Amino acid sequence: MRLKLTLRQQRPVERIPLNYSYHMAATIYSTLTRSSDEYATKLHDRGYAPEGSRQKFKYFTFSNLQIPVRKIENDEIVSRSRQVTFYLSSPKEEFLQHLILGLFAEGSLRIHNVLFGKECIEKLSEPEWSESMTFSMLSPLAVSAYRDPSTGMNTKEYLRYDDERLSNVLLHNLQAKYLGLFGCEPPENGAPFSVRFEEEYLNRVREKGRSVEKLITIKDSNGRETRVKAIQCPFTVTGHPELVKVGYECGFGENNSMGFGMVKVSS
Repeated sequence: MRLKLTLRQQRPVERIPLNYSYHMAATIYSTLTRSSDEYATKLHDRGYAPEGSRQKFKYFTFSNLQIPVRKIENDEIVSRSRQVTFYLSSPKEEFLQHLILGLFAEGSLRIHNVLFGKECIEKLSEPEWSESMTFSMLSPLAVSAYRDPSTGMNTKEYLRYDDERLSNVLLHNLQAKYLGLFGCEPPENGAPFSVRFEEEYLNRVREKGRSVEKLITIKDSNGRETRVKAIQCPFTVTGHPELVKVGYECGFGENNSMGFGMVKVSS
């Protein structure tokens, strides 16, 4: 299920850190805590792990903040928008129930040092699922893999949009998420899985001398930094509709609970 939250900016001008994903995640956990401290702690510390797997998933993601009137000053977003919106998505009903209860338990929502009023919470309808769907990105996509240990480089690297390993890594990620959600292997009778980034968009970005790859810094409350190289580009995914749905609801790729991999159906 997917929610759209419309927030009301309470002052004419607000300043939000440019790297706000940690603060958004903290706000979500704080909201869950208002409904159930036990659930929020369990989700934060343990998440959901597929049986017999070391992988753990939080099974939620959120979009970038959509701020219509804004500019960047130093390391801050200066917002002059009356309304700010963002999206939340999860296939876990208990997550959404606790989130909604937490949202209604208090009249405002704090993101870092900025207090917003809650103007509207909407439940969005699901798209029609098919074996091939084109998505645009509500937050950037992060995909990583380990370098070949035979070269002495058994370290993780974030993949470029044109890396031939990317589709396979995304497939394995979706399969693991599916296993954790449903307790069984995903169906295999769909179209061969692939991800193809939109060539026209890539060309427009190249013509402007820019890149679809972005280095994003996640800075926690103690000032510790993690850098994530992510991709911001529409793409078409082909595969079994059930796997496509998992990517849509949970987020594609990794770091979903830090606001990566959220998509919407391209119109």
